[in-house]
Amino acid sequence: MKFTIRKSACLLAALCCLASCTVTGCSDDQSSNNGGSSAQTEDPGVEVYAPKVPENKIDENVPGSQIAAEPAKDVNYEGEKGKVSVKLEKVIELDAAKKEDKRVLLAEMTITNTGTEAIDCSELTHFTAKIDGTENLNTVRDVKAAIDARKYYTRINSELQSFNQQIAAGESVSGYVYMGLPATWKDLELIYIPYKYYSNDTISFKITEANITHYTETLDAAN
Repeated sequence: MKFTIRKSACLLAALCCLASCTVTGCSDDQSSNNGGSSAQTEDPGVEVYAPKVPENKIDENVPGSQIAAEPAKDVNYEGEKGKVSVKLEKVIELDAAKKEDKRVLLAEMTITNTGTEAIDCSELTHFTAKIDGTENLNTVRDVKAAIDARKYYTRINSELQSFNQQIAAGESVSGYVYMGLPATWKDLELIYIPYKYYSNDTISFKITEANITHYTETLDAAN
């Protein structure tokens, strides 16, 4: 089994992708599990993977199965399109990024493609969140959370990146999902849609305050 931790990419690449999807939406023309495209950013040599949307994508109103999951436990999913194993390793709150009306959480995960074909995995496409029972896609598209996340991983000298790639059959990938949340909430679910566009099945991780580890240091670059 191949195991990969994605190498550092510049913040510009993430923000270009974020800006495009936030302002115009992730167009069906831009984003098949059988292959997407790579969009060149302004930084030479840096590419952002854009999942391809199939012409026969599933209707969003078609019910899918829902798997309830907990942090720090492996979850195995098998559907018509393939199989994945996923684990929410830990959830980190960046205390230095906390504002009166906003909190920033980072969900570090490992996703293993246990199927026979490559799968797409993009934060902007394959993840969403529910806050107090209401789905809020903007939670995982928060630009400031993306910036704070990069500051954090740069400061701790980590090569971990947000999910933005294909995962080959038999490959495991570690990455994170950034979340910009309101300052107060009671119930939080991070939702992973393994085969977006092909199935509406979801894996939902319920996150409580007890699951959160706090990073209390500054996010400014270390001297």
